[in-house]
Amino acid sequence: MKRMRILRLYFALLAALACAELAHAQEPKTFTVMVGAEDTSVGADVDAFFPDTLLIHVGDTVHWQRNANEIHTVAFLAGTPMPDLIIPAPAGLPSPLMFNPVAAYPAGATDGQYDGTTFANSGIIGPDPGQAESFDLTFTTPGTYNYVCLVHGVTMSGKVIVLDYPDEIPTPDEVHHEAQLLIAAELAQVPVAVALANAEIPPPTPNADGTTTFQVLVGYEMGQLHLVHFFPDELTVHPGDTVEWLLSKEVMVDPHTITFLNGNAEPDVALPVPQDNGPPLLLFNPEVFVPQNAGQALTGQGLYSSGLLMPAAAGGPTSFAFQIGAISGLLPYECLLHDSSGMRALLEVKP
Repeated sequence: MKRMRILRLYFALLAALACAELAHAQEPKTFTVMVGAEDTSVGADVDAFFPDTLLIHVGDTVHWQRNANEIHTVAFLAGTPMPDLIIPAPAGLPSPLMFNPVAAYPAGATDGQYDGTTFANSGIIGPDPGQAESFDLTFTTPGTYNYVCLVHGVTMSGKVIVLDYPDEIPTPDEVHHEAQLLIAAELAQVPVAVALANAEIPPPTPNADGTTTFQVLVGYEMGQLHLVHFFPDELTVHPGDTVEWLLSKEVMVDPHTITFLNGNAEPDVALPVPQDNGPPLLLFNPEVFVPQNAGQALTGQGLYSSGLLMPAAAGGPTSFAFQIGAISGLLPYECLLHDSSGMRALLEVKP
């Protein structure tokens, strides 16, 4: 009899431990997805979510964390059309274009609870004031939920698979470790991409008047790895020479600018215009998308810029040129959209 009582006590303890473990397993957890990745020392951006496929349980929360200076969004379309990032601005404003409020600002997901039936968006996640650092959603219903970045489209997408208990899934720590491995694998491709980009630089072309035309490649893309870089990033030229900047033929997504500030303040990409109701309109600054001093010889005074160079699939333009004026010295320049990611370069003008 004593033996039976001990066995019953033993099995009761096992049952209690099992219930405690199950209750602990069913406690809501938070999983982190890294939004983008970069190495600014080489001007490398990875436009991807890490990991891009995530398994969670009902009631768990996904925390998307900014991991690069490039802007992104996390948007669950729920069957709705993908909204444009840039749309026409109302008449009478200082720019004809603006960022679409549907893309630029958070939307949907009341109190952070999400069942997958409505559009939900983080708004712009980025480094500038007013932009989000992160985005959280708690998933309430089993299912598979696809999402995209409204800045980079379907080339940057992810998936959350929500399961019921007791289906087993990786732990948050395991997911974080996987993300770090995936990021390292993407950035390990940088030397190969740099070598391919350098091999694509056209040789200088002598002109009949004794000057030379140089060509600089702008950007390079290899899958989700984007080199936001000028090739070469240092170039020696002379007065009268011409420098033509060409989007690499591999650039399919990112726009760029070639901008010589010459000591002037860097123009903001977005110009906020307050509204009586709701958040401000974010106008797309014409000093960014419209060429400045186009057709003028490049000097060390004033703002010179190509405006937006766009991939051929977006309608171009894909190139821009400046002739070097009667100057000498160092002329730094940058891409206004990717300078914080390391997209800067230098012309040295020698007499």
